[in-house]
Amino acid sequence: MLKRLRDTVIEVVGHRRLTKDIKQAVASGDQEAARTFRTGTLAAALTTRGRDARGQEVIDYVEAVQQADGGNADRTGWLRR
Repeated sequence: MLKRLRDTVIEVVGHRRLTKDIKQAVASGDQEAARTFRTGTLAAALTTRGRDARGQEVIDYVEAVQQADGGNADRTGWLRR
């Protein structure tokens, strides 16, 4: 039981950090991030549907940046934590 609780806390903290990074990217003017990310922290951390949606958003974001930047995905570096 404690292991499941610990794993859940780790998952929530990780998604909270990612959400914070997403918000920073949007605030800095990253249009692809603003258009792509919609899944909230708790949904991504606590539900299968949210986890899958957040994963797809990351894929969609990287593809959008590569297309916008001509194959140069340096702007996605904040995802590599």
